[in-house]
Amino acid sequence: MGSENDSVTELEALPKIPTADWNEIVNQCYSKFLSPEARQATSKTNSPKLYGFLMRLHNFATVVETSRSMKAGDIGRVMNMWKIWSIMAQAIPGLVNYRSYLPQMVILLNEVLPPSLRKFVLHNLLVSPSGRENHFVAKDHYLELLNYALKFFHNQTGSGTQVDRLKENFSLNIQLPQNRKRWASHLPVT
Repeated sequence: MGSENDSVTELEALPKIPTADWNEIVNQCYSKFLSPEARQATSKTNSPKLYGFLMRLHNFATVVETSRSMKAGDIGRVMNMWKIWSIMAQAIPGLVNYRSYLPQMVILLNEVLPPSLRKFVLHNLLVSPSGRENHFVAKDHYLELLNYALKFFHNQTGSGTQVDRLKENFSLNIQLPQNRKRWASHLPVT
């Protein structure tokens, strides 16, 4: 057709909506679809499809809320969403690990640990690598990024593929699996 590179619309022709109008639209959508009042006003018997849609929309909103609260570094809001997810995960068949480990972690952080240790753990779950506001990430995610960078650096420079060099520099335990037959002959027989 020859029109792959043509613009569908002209950027200058797109309408511009003032921020106040956008905020009003967002507030109307929230009150009509996402608020607790909207779910309570919808009847399961009269409109089961709408009720199911509103419940799915609410469940999706918890994902957005958790993402925003994690980026903001607000561990209290994250804990509130984890409590909700602990209950939701019980009904979803594919989430085996979430079903068991998330409630266990929530109970551990809220009930089992002493207050000082609880505060220490909660305030060390999120980290802001750049130090900027609203750029928090989970600490394990940050460590995964660092590990990926290390693996990439070692494998691209060729130094990560030199096993003898890695054994000398990092650990004597690397050679243990290679010599396990020799080890097995020295172990006492019981």
